[in-house]
Amino acid sequence: MRRAYPWSFFIGHILDGVYITIFAFLSYHFIFQGELNERFVSYTGTSDYLSYVIMGGVFNSFTVSLLMIVSRMLITEMREGTLEALLLTPSSRLGYFLGAAVQGLMRSGIEWVTIICIGLFFGLNLVSAHLALLIPILAAFCFAIFAQALVLGSFMLAFRDTYITQNTLFVVMMLVSGVSFPPEFLPQWMQCLSRIMPLYYGLDLMRAVMTKAQLSFAILQNLLLLVALGILYFFIGIIFIKQMEKSVFEKHFG
Repeated sequence: MRRAYPWSFFIGHILDGVYITIFAFLSYHFIFQGELNERFVSYTGTSDYLSYVIMGGVFNSFTVSLLMIVSRMLITEMREGTLEALLLTPSSRLGYFLGAAVQGLMRSGIEWVTIICIGLFFGLNLVSAHLALLIPILAAFCFAIFAQALVLGSFMLAFRDTYITQNTLFVVMMLVSGVSFPPEFLPQWMQCLSRIMPLYYGLDLMRAVMTKAQLSFAILQNLLLLVALGILYFFIGIIFIKQMEKSVFEKHFG
């Protein structure tokens, strides 16, 4: 495990969440002087800025970590010279990616818990109400991220690139998904981008059950939208992956 997955990745993802947490803490207390714009409260339904941003940092780090672990599998096989051998085996492609996802959840879960513990020190307030909803929400969230990773992985294979492709997605995702501020502050066309990001729905659901303790019809609606988006990404990813496999076969075996 240590040879296959460098500690630098593990520590780097934790630091991403910690940086967001510390930046939010310093900004709120020393720049904003503890005051919030009224529009922020009306858009988010909470005046707890630190919990809002820290939760955003926690799940942004979790999402990026899981996306990277699953989406980079095939491009890593290509770089190691083992992709053709993998494609010639009768093994299940879906099982291959699910295995990577399970391993990724183990790593991402440790990162998730670590950032939350640090966030508690800087002002993250968690509630005990509605924790039973966490299991279906986390399951739907992980499924949607897994499906999005399949699409991202197919693009990486098509462009023979990881850094530009994945980092472009991560920057856009962090900007429009409500990690540090509500998307309603953005122009309308950018808000439309947030609606195709699983992180947007996942964050809204997690904040509702872990920090605001508010049950509403919007929770069920966002959960259904998250599942629907995951299903859409899943089928698109499966189609794209098969097309990439076909392209690799034609290139190397005529």
